[in-house]
Formats: sequence, structure tokens, C-alpha cells
Amino acid sequence: MDYTIRVTKQQYADTPLILRMLGRDHIQENVNRPEGLPLWQVIYGVSGRGRFRIDGRNYSLSEGQAALLPPHTAHRYESTGDEWTVHFIGFGGNSCQKLLYDLRFSEPGVYHIVDNGGLSSGFGAHISAMESIFLGKMPLKHRALSKELYAALLDLSAGSRFDKHFQGEKEDETVSDILYYLEEHFSEDIALTDLAEKFHMTPEYLCTRFKQGSGDTVSGYLRRIRIGRARILLMENPELPLREIGEMCGFRSASYFGKVFREMTGTTPQKFRSLV
Repeated sequence: MDYTIRVTKQQYADTPLILRMLGRDHIQENVNRPEGLPLWQVIYGVSGRGRFRIDGRNYSLSEGQAALLPPHTAHRYESTGDEWTVHFIGFGGNSCQKLLYDLRFSEPGVYHIVDNGGLSSGFGAHISAMESIFLGKMPLKHRALSKELYAALLDLSAGSRFDKHFQGEKEDETVSDILYYLEEHFSEDIALTDLAEKFHMTPEYLCTRFKQGSGDTVSGYLRRIRIGRARILLMENPELPLREIGEMCGFRSASYFGKVFREMTGTTPQKFRSLV
């Protein structure tokens, strides 16, 4: 489940480390953020495998590894298989930079988690604890979340090792251009023939090259983008009709939107909205 944690300006100013986003056992959709986010992010592999491009460098992330993304760092990531599950946190505060530097956990990239007395393996427990705090009823909830966030970062950094020379696979720049185009135009009707013509390929060759370069089909990748965006809109806009959200994400049929959403998330858009 995913949560956006709202804090007041005063709470943000008074708390040196503050949690803003939380995800537990999140089925990760494809993401492309050329400008990054205005938050620090940690994405922790639970199952499956994903491919990252962070600040121009390529990485892969598997179970038990963690990606660190500083604020405003260009990044893109996607699953290399059928399903990739992660925990994630997004956080800020005026002490983040110094704290993470002191923990030797501040360089963008993927960190390999090594055995260190079981500390790093408890990251999932910290995620569950933060979820319980968020859903519970207590005064000064943002402070309790801050304490648990600090404990999570402390334990995670204690069991991490960053390999500066890890570069991953060589990237196909044409496939990258196609990915970027799909991510920019996902709300539109995109025909395979039109896409192939735009990139000066036959449809058959485009499909083959795209699969080799991304690990997914064009239609599969597009569905992931659309459902990922739909999840965000459902969380951020509870007043919008489901039909309108579907149309904003490229689904011209409300019933088809519901069908694909359920196939990819295990629940309906209505139930998903009621849980966030």
C-alpha cells in the first residue's frame, strides 16, 4: 500500500528528518523523472528485478538491494520481468544531507546489502512500523514517523556497500527514446504502426528491439505507465470520477480501464481509492 504523508510548514520546519511518502509491497510501475523529485528517496527490492538509470548511469536492482535517489536527481526505472515489488520511502528535512553523508549513504545509485548482524534485513519491519504509526491515532504522529525513519536509515546504511564501478548493461539509445516518447504521450491513442513510422522501423522490428532493450512489450510498458499514473490520480484526486481518470490515462473505455487496473493491481479502482 502507498501513502502520501501531509505535513504543515511548521512541522516540516521543526522536524530535521520528516517522512513524506511511504510504500509497502508496492508493485512497481515504470517511472521516468528527468527532473527527479524534491525529496530523498530509498527504493528497496522485495522481489523481482528492476533496471535503473540514475544521473546517466545504469544499474539493476534485485531483492535485498536499495537504490538511493537524492532530490532533483534525474532517474528512470522499470521492471525487467513480469512483476517487481519494492518498499519505498520519500523524505526531507533540513538534516537529511548531513545525516546521510555521516552515514556514508548519500551517493546516488544502488547499494548492495551485506550481512551485518541482520540490521539491514529489518528494513521491511521499519516500513511496517511506519505504516502502523501513520494509520494509528496518536499525538505528534510526524515525530514518531521521524524516529522510525531515522532508525530505518541507520540500520540500512549499516548493512550497505556501494560499488562505484557498477555500470550495468549498455543502454540502447533508440529504445530509450521510445520509452521517453511513451512516457510523455501515454494519455494519447498510440498505434504501433504510427510509433514504428515515427522511429523509422517496421512494427515487427520495433517490437523485437524494444523487447530486447526494455525487457517488456510496447503494449505492456504502456499499460504499466497508464496504471501507474492512474494510481497517483486516484490518491491525489478523490473527487474525480473514475471514468475521467481512465481517460486522462489513455483508456477510452471505463470498463477496459477497470479490467486492466484489476489485472495489474489485484483490486478495482474503486477499492483502491477507498484504501488510500
